[in-house]
Amino acid sequence: MKVNEKPQLVQLTENISYLPATHKPFSCDVVFIKTADATWIFDVGCSKIAAKTINEITGTKNIVLSHFHPDHCLNLLRVSYTNLYVSKYTKKYTLKGTVINNDTHFNTKPEISVILLPSSHTKGCLCLLCGDYAFMGDGTYAKERKGNHTYNAQILQEEIAILERIPSKYVCLSHDPRFVQERVDLIALHKQIYARKSPNNPIISVEDFFNKDGSVKRDYSIESEFSKTDVSCTNAN
Repeated sequence: MKVNEKPQLVQLTENISYLPATHKPFSCDVVFIKTADATWIFDVGCSKIAAKTINEITGTKNIVLSHFHPDHCLNLLRVSYTNLYVSKYTKKYTLKGTVINNDTHFNTKPEISVILLPSSHTKGCLCLLCGDYAFMGDGTYAKERKGNHTYNAQILQEEIAILERIPSKYVCLSHDPRFVQERVDLIALHKQIYARKSPNNPIISVEDFFNKDGSVKRDYSIESEFSKTDVSCTNAN
């Protein structure tokens, strides 16, 4: 998608669609799931088109925020909704919303689950599951500080355990040009990253995955699944 191109809704299934991420402004993918009695929205982005799309929805609107970064939640100030679900850490920034303290299953058709996701990217990440799809937000990405992309080894190990436990066939990674990816490929990639862990250092660097401009090296090659997954630690915020 070109930088100046206006994103349009992409239909994943009969009841799941998403508005692709944009670069200007830097706004996340926004997911819409229609259930029997409501529309569930995973992340609200920060772009005007995302806010407009959300406000045009009628009926019950339930919002789940993956985390507190502005590109995922700033439109909360601009949109109307019925219910808001956040992590305890995200509520420090939103100041409102129902806190998800444990994995929570909603009695909807189709069924929706919201689970806690250990993440090197930032504290308080949530993941939303619906059918074959797990919407991860930025939860599987690295931490980025001044161009230094790193994973915490213990947190990464916990994240891999979650990825292995969830039943979804696909994972959906915000900001990635390949929004929908195979869950098994993401697990394979992150196990390869974890294998870089050294005994005396809890931090794993993946800076060599990136070009100087922050883009992912498409020709990056070691004995791994990198070429299949386009690297899940891109566009950390």
